[in-house]
Amino acid sequence: LTGPTRMRVRMHDASLGANATPCGNSTYGQVEDYTVNIQPCVQGSFTTQPASTTITCGGNATFTVAASGSVPTFTWQYRTSATGIWQELANGGIVSGATTATLTLTNVPTTWNGYEVRSIVRGPCIGATPSTAATLTVNPIQTIVSPSSASICRGDLQRLTITNFASTSAPMTSTFTSTDVPKAIPDANAAGVSSNLTVSGLPAGATITGLAVKFTIANHTWPGDVAVALRTPNGQVLNLDYYISGTGFGPGNGMVNTIISSAGTVALSASASPTFTGTFRADRAGAADASTTGMPVTTTSWASLYGAAAGTYTLACRDSYGGDIGTLTAWSVDVTYVIPSYGEGVWTATPAASGTMFLDAAGLVPYNGTREDTIYVRPTVNTVYSVFFNSTISPCTSAPAQVPVSVGLPIANLSVPATVATCVGNGFTITATHDAIPSTNTTPIYQWQSSTDGGVTWVSLTSPSATTPTLTVASTTQSMNGTRYRILSRSGSCAIAVSGNTTLVVNALPVVTLAAPTVSLTPGRTTTITGTSSPAAATWTWSLNGNTIGGTSNTQTVNIDGLGNYAATVRDVNGCVNTSNVLAIGAEASDKLWIYPNPTSGAFQIRYYHAGDMNEKRIISVYNAAGQLVTTKTFNLTYTSAPYLRMDVDLSGAARGTYVVKVAHEYSGKIVSGLVLVQ
Repeated sequence: LTGPTRMRVRMHDASLGANATPCGNSTYGQVEDYTVNIQPCVQGSFTTQPASTTITCGGNATFTVAASGSVPTFTWQYRTSATGIWQELANGGIVSGATTATLTLTNVPTTWNGYEVRSIVRGPCIGATPSTAATLTVNPIQTIVSPSSASICRGDLQRLTITNFASTSAPMTSTFTSTDVPKAIPDANAAGVSSNLTVSGLPAGATITGLAVKFTIANHTWPGDVAVALRTPNGQVLNLDYYISGTGFGPGNGMVNTIISSAGTVALSASASPTFTGTFRADRAGAADASTTGMPVTTTSWASLYGAAAGTYTLACRDSYGGDIGTLTAWSVDVTYVIPSYGEGVWTATPAASGTMFLDAAGLVPYNGTREDTIYVRPTVNTVYSVFFNSTISPCTSAPAQVPVSVGLPIANLSVPATVATCVGNGFTITATHDAIPSTNTTPIYQWQSSTDGGVTWVSLTSPSATTPTLTVASTTQSMNGTRYRILSRSGSCAIAVSGNTTLVVNALPVVTLAAPTVSLTPGRTTTITGTSSPAAATWTWSLNGNTIGGTSNTQTVNIDGLGNYAATVRDVNGCVNTSNVLAIGAEASDKLWIYPNPTSGAFQIRYYHAGDMNEKRIISVYNAAGQLVTTKTFNLTYTSAPYLRMDVDLSGAARGTYVVKVAHEYSGKIVSGLVLVQ
């Protein structure tokens, strides 16, 4: 027999016998009728197995199962390892839910790391059936100190706090009511109206876990054209009511004691109250008209509002459509919060130094090695502070956390030279100096800046050397002349020191000019090249055809053997270097035959112009007065030969007298001649 079945329960009096009278018609006995839905007994099994989970020491873990079948019941077992013996779990200590489908372990110690748990399901038609095993991994807690490192100036105090939660208090709620009411809501006006209240007096360290806003907009005949938003002290704005969940509900009788809560689950549009009295979830709209124009929505999450609890809270209301008016007559905020309890530990310092660790922000109460969550330190040198999480509330102890505190010293006597000079195209360096900072303190940092308007505005430089004590600039232009440079420096969190100014002087390169009265020579003729420099030259260096030659003055005397391209390089009185124009000294064409010295004691040279446009083979023949050939020499000329190639002849030992010198062109047959007197 299954399904709905009518069953009667009849009472029986031992002395008077059975009574079949319906209920209420007799002074004794009773008959009750029940409808019972009889279902078949179904054998079941697990449909959801427990999942392995990983937590941090002191955290919470949950394991959940589900099973099919008739009226399943659950218990839980544990074992300390994969090969251990299963043991029953009972509620108490860290365990709750041991006889439900969800097992909860609270404030779990590291000793539970590696434990396995499983559920046992039972029922009218289910024998004791175990689930699969789930492994619990409990990682050691890591001590977290705020800040994880710090940089201070010598003499300053630095607060160090362990931020690991050992536990939190039970949630507490405080209500704050606005006195900034009533506020009439202007009809069909996007600017709307706003009202403030102040939250203060919450315990130090209070952490917000929930907010609820209660407000009344009385006598508004069309609630569905009103939008309401909340701004918290951290500046975030959340929409609470967006035209009654976007329905535009109306007409109506306003909103009375309407509560929009972070814990609310019911939409305003589902309200059973015509005045929306009750607790609802926020609409959390992000549209532009979800708040007033002066306080636009910034978030759709309650969590974004949970910053600093204390401060000014603002409720903004707008009426977006015409034909009805209303007034914000009251509003309040319920702030739900917990007070965290932080982990504690024993603090040590390396290097250790007495009188540098304190319990108070004024640095008057020395720290004496007790277990604390917060200390204040005032080291004089770079110091590393060590602490490990250890609390009477939490079952966890961590490895030590290392917190380096760098200690800076004020930068003293930071200076740079008044000027630095360079030449156009050259670079320059500026080196800053200051009193030495010991290696046990924070190494200074630097930043060079430049100003092109006489020091009115400064721009930080970005070159590789701009953050070192010496600024190096590889090249300059004339436009950089007069630029000012300075350096900023600090050690740790000490005040930034600013140097004086260095003015850059960029000297123009000297203008060097070469000139000569004549630039075309013949044998026996010379010319003088004269150089001028502005500014005046300090040194001269000469080159001929790109090769350095002698001469340190501003002149060079050139003869027929010095033909070519001349240039001079000058270093001027400012140390700037520039090179002159190139002055070419060439040969003047001539058909004349030069023989000199003449008269001669024996040796002489012959020169005859060679244009260089073709090769030429010259034959020199010397005859005495009797017409006898005394000597002959051959010279091969090419396009690279000098215009007046020196051809040497030596008649030393020959008799005195006049000799005929003939120069013949073997290819053309041209002959020129001259006389030489040997004495």
